[in-house]
Amino acid sequence: MKITKDLTLFETIRSHPKAMEVLKSYDMSCSGCLAVMNENIEQGARRHGADLEKLLEDLNALFNDNSGGKPDDKSS
Repeated sequence: MKITKDLTLFETIRSHPKAMEVLKSYDMSCSGCLAVMNENIEQGARRHGADLEKLLEDLNALFNDNSGGKPDDKSS
């Protein structure tokens, strides 16, 4: 699967068991937020001040990573 900026956050979370971990590493705690249903990754990244290209890279790495897809901490 290829994660793109136009995919909704809901679709992204459902796409991979560790997608939520990646989003949280960008301070995008999407659980409990109603915007997750209609907001796409680009909108969410903009709202939270996240680097869209790096976020997409990390999300797509989940599908290419054989080590379990554990994201690095992006909060530093």
